[in-house]
Amino acid sequence: MDVSTLVASISGAAELAKLLVNERDRQKAAAIEGQLTDKITQAQIQLSQVLGAVIEKDGRIQVLTERVRELETEQSEKSRYRLAKLGAIGDFFAYELRPAAELVERSDEPAHFICQPCFDIRKQKSVLRIQGTNCTCGSCNAKVQIKPADPIAIPRLINQPTPR
Repeated sequence: MDVSTLVASISGAAELAKLLVNERDRQKAAAIEGQLTDKITQAQIQLSQVLGAVIEKDGRIQVLTERVRELETEQSEKSRYRLAKLGAIGDFFAYELRPAAELVERSDEPAHFICQPCFDIRKQKSVLRIQGTNCTCGSCNAKVQIKPADPIAIPRLINQPTPR
């Protein structure tokens, strides 16, 4: 065997070894690339779930913030009034506007009463209308006599015996 043939054989074997190593490396790289792709996909799914949870929580925070504002406004409005017994007959309560000195804002409103059931249950301010001796809610039609009615004088006929 001649040296050049031996060198060519070794060279061919080395070239074949390089090709086998390159093929092995390409297969390993492909396997690693597949695993990396799977992990990236799983990470994206988890990120989507986290973002969905964050968006849901942000929505809840907005709803709760709005509810807190509503409750603060309601409490502020309710603190402008005090519960007072209204009426001479029975137990009817209404919210009376506090005196101007006790009010922080809108102190120029005229004195008035609002219907307690409408304000507490329906969250609606309904100003009570006072007409003579009666007071009426225009919203729920509650009525109460606020002053005792004057006694009615019954005329007597002359020469009539008094009842016993």
